[in-house]
Amino acid sequence: MKTTEMEIKSMMERPIPKKKIGIIRLKVEKEQKSLWGMKRFRSPKEAVEAVSPMFAYSDREIVAVLSFNSKMEPMAAEIVAVGGLNASYVDVKNVFKFAILNQAAYVMCFHNHPSGDPEASPDDEKLTARLTEAGELLGIPLADHIILGDGSFYSFREHKRMDKNGVAA
Repeated sequence: MKTTEMEIKSMMERPIPKKKIGIIRLKVEKEQKSLWGMKRFRSPKEAVEAVSPMFAYSDREIVAVLSFNSKMEPMAAEIVAVGGLNASYVDVKNVFKFAILNQAAYVMCFHNHPSGDPEASPDDEKLTARLTEAGELLGIPLADHIILGDGSFYSFREHKRMDKNGVAA
């Protein structure tokens, strides 16, 4: 038996006296009606037009996620990370946390490049691969990862950087 497995087995066999544990209850509370209604996006451009107001006055990187139902109708939007001038740390758990709570079938990730250049960086490619892998594992595929620039955007799907299953190519 591995050392870690032995340690876990040992911990499970001896109870912690009078240890209190938290009881958690999750509740999804919608703050307001959807900004986009139930309209399906037919293209990355339509998705960008819908989320652009979230990024309009930002002087730093912001990462947002849209959750979709099985008909690809938007259900919820959430800002999941705020970074600095040219980088943002994205915790993949936060991207999918709200999708899980909303019982989403798909997610679409957006972030901006305050420099104005929407071209994908190597870090953006790594993030897309991580989100794709997590989405596959959770059964909530990544529909697209879109980077917003100054009046333009970069869609991983449109640039054929994702296959039909959402996998980063």
